[in-house]
Formats: sequence, C-alpha cells, structure tokens
Amino acid sequence: MTKTPKTLLHRSTYSIKQLVGTYLCVAILMALYELAKETIFKGQLTLWESHTITVIVTATFATITAHFIRARTNSLNQELQEAHSQAADVIDNMLDGVIMIDKEGVIVKFNPAAEKIFQQSSMNAVGKHFKVLLDKSYANEFLDRIQNFANGHDSPAFNNSKSEVVGVRANGEKFPMDLISSSMIIGGQLMFLGMVRDTSDSKKAEEEIERLRQVEKKIHESLKNEVTIAGAIQMNMIPKGENLYPEHTRIQAHGFTRPAKEMGGDFFDAFSIDSDHIALAIGDVSGKGVPAALFMMKIMTLLRSNITKATELMESLRIVNNALCQNNDSNMFVTLFIGILNVHTGELQYINAGHDAPLTANNNQEFTPLPGPRNMILGIHEVNSYNIGSTTLNTGDTLLLYTDGVTEAESIEGQLYSINRVSRLLSNSQMTSKEIVNKLLTDIDLHCQSTTQSDDITLLAIQYH
Repeated sequence: MTKTPKTLLHRSTYSIKQLVGTYLCVAILMALYELAKETIFKGQLTLWESHTITVIVTATFATITAHFIRARTNSLNQELQEAHSQAADVIDNMLDGVIMIDKEGVIVKFNPAAEKIFQQSSMNAVGKHFKVLLDKSYANEFLDRIQNFANGHDSPAFNNSKSEVVGVRANGEKFPMDLISSSMIIGGQLMFLGMVRDTSDSKKAEEEIERLRQVEKKIHESLKNEVTIAGAIQMNMIPKGENLYPEHTRIQAHGFTRPAKEMGGDFFDAFSIDSDHIALAIGDVSGKGVPAALFMMKIMTLLRSNITKATELMESLRIVNNALCQNNDSNMFVTLFIGILNVHTGELQYINAGHDAPLTANNNQEFTPLPGPRNMILGIHEVNSYNIGSTTLNTGDTLLLYTDGVTEAESIEGQLYSINRVSRLLSNSQMTSKEIVNKLLTDIDLHCQSTTQSDDITLLAIQYH
C-alpha cells in the first residue's frame, strides 16, 4: 500500500509516543529494581557489588532499549525512502514538466517531461539557474518574486498560481507555456516547484481558429453583399411606381412587395399586351431566400415571354407550367393568379392556379372574393388545359390581389390578420389604389407590432375607370 506523507507523519508521531512510553517504563523498572535490591539485600552488599549489579542491569535495559529504538529508526527511514522514491516516480511519470529550484534559483529537479519540453537532459539542466528556461522579461520578474518570498516579503506568486509565460528551449527557440508555481519546505530548505505545459499546439490551434473566423466573416460579408445585390436585381424585375400602365388612362394601379428575408418568392407583374389589353399577375413561390427568388425570376421571365396574345391565356400558361416542370429536381412550385383585362370593355379573363382569390368591390363599397374556378399550382405536374374564369369590371371597380403573407401575418399573441379584417378595413372607403395598399400595410404593421415578419407580403390594387 502506498504511504502518503500524512500517513508517515502519523506513524512518526506514533513512534515518538512509543519511545517516550519506553523511556518511562525503563525509568519505572529501574526504580523498582533499586527498591527490590534494597529490600532483598537489606544493605548487606558492598558499594562495589551494588554498583556492579546496577551497571549490569542498566546496560541490559539500555541495550534492549537501543535495539528497539534502532529498529524503529530503521523502519521509519525505510518508509521515508520509499515515500521519496514513490514521489520521485510520480514526478518522473507526470505528463507535465516538473522543475524544482532552490531559493537561489538553481535547478535541483528536472523530470523527463521537462526534458522533452525544453529539449535538454536533466543532467544538463540540473545545477543551472532557472533563468535559462524563461524569456528574459519573465525570468527577471520571477527572480524578483523568489527573492521577495525568500526574504519574507509578501508574494502571491507561489501559492499555486498559474501564469502564461514564454519559455526558451535549449536551441534558443521561444514558445508559449503555462506555469503553475508553488513553494514548499523540503529537508528544512525553502524550495520552489514549477509545473509547466507547452501550449504551442493549442496556441496555434487558437490562431488557426481565429484565422478561420476571420475568413468566415469575410465570406459572410461577401455573401451578404452579393445577396443584397441579388435582392436589388430581383426587386428591379418587379414593376415600380403607382402608374403601372402609363399608356392606359382608364387603369389606376399600385403594387408593393416586402420580402421576409433579403430575397423572397412573392412577386406581382403588370404589363401591356397590346393597345386594348393588359396583363396582371401575382404569385407566391414555395420556400424563401435565394432559391425562391431564382425560381420567381424564372417565372416572371416565362410569363412575359409567353403571355403575348389576349386570346391565348390558357395555352400560354400551359407552356409556362410545362417549362417550370422541366428539370425541377427541387420540386419547387408557385401559386399564381393571372388575368388579361380589356381596358375598353372591362372584360377580365383569368386563371387561378392555387392562389388566394382576389377581392373585388364596386366603388370600394364591399370587398368580396372573386368567384371562379381554381386550378393546380404550377411546377408540379404537366397539364393539358386550365379552367378560365371570366368577369366584367364596371367603372369604379377595384380588384385587390394579395399573397398569404397578408392574411397570415401574426400578432404577438399569434393571431392571424385574416381576410375578414382586410375586407372590413377597405370596404366603404373612397381611396385610390395607392391609398388602399398603404392603408393595408399600415394596419398589418399595427397588427404585428414587434413580431418578426415570417412571410413575404405582396399587394397589387387595380382600379378600373
């Protein structure tokens, strides 16, 4: 069983008590001997005989006692040597470097781990001053602390304190290391113990991590800048201004879109087909961010390149859908409402491909959903035909197209904005298309307050005169 210093101290104390007890026993036995001698011989012994007997008995007791003391001393010395040997083995097998110096700063112990760290042998290090192991500035600082401590001055540096210092290998190479220092009394002499750990690898790892963080930061900033530019390009594809059909004085229209992220999947479009007809569209692409934005731009390009004739809406949309289905490995899709309006007669031909039904009202009296057939969303399956809806707008009629980001805008309590609130807000009000859009946006923001926008919001209001 390993004997700890505490165990050895306990045994030493116990042995001293034994010696004191032995001494008292011997003293008592000697006193009893003198009493017995006087009782037995009753003064008949000569002085020489009495002293001779006393000397023999005393020598016998002294010999026995000396033998006992020597045996205990040898036992304690052996245990002490074993403890020193075990402590030396522990130090030699530690993974951290262990260096012991005296109060003058001279190295007296240098374990194998320290040999590896400083790249010099124990034989070469022992006897040298510890300053050869530290960078000059740190060496002078620790030397001052050692001297202050040795001279009885207060110094917190040797109370198991940890410091980050710069070490020096035998070849002069400097390296970072952690140093834990403490003081102790060994054999009545003041000693200082230092445990060192080479932190070169960890410092390099930290530096590499920091470098990668900076690279990541630059990449993130670059990507953010590119996304911002891409978002601006996307928004430039969407028509701007409240006068979306400048060549058609009978049409007053205003649109707005606000992505939930830098780039979104919502869009609206408004363009002329010929002198008699205009096209109006609103869509909501699945997903958000860059993929949705790219898919959205593809849809707008296909619509503008295919919706070119007022009489071929169904065939044009079929071509658009089939093009979206090609190479669509990500299975993205879009809900779409598209219509062609005859600006002279007010006749509106439209196709609703899975989108929320627009609201319509005469002179903004009461906004109700536009009835009509619904069709499959675009981009999932190729189809041969679509069901077309038809209605006629009268003077003063308003048509409001929107995406579900409007009706599903959430308040702090999780309450949705709803189509009923849209209808109540806009009905029985005399407002232009721009005022309709702005009032609706203001009320949505009031409803959501500090809640983060979770979906794109898009509106297109068209008034026919």
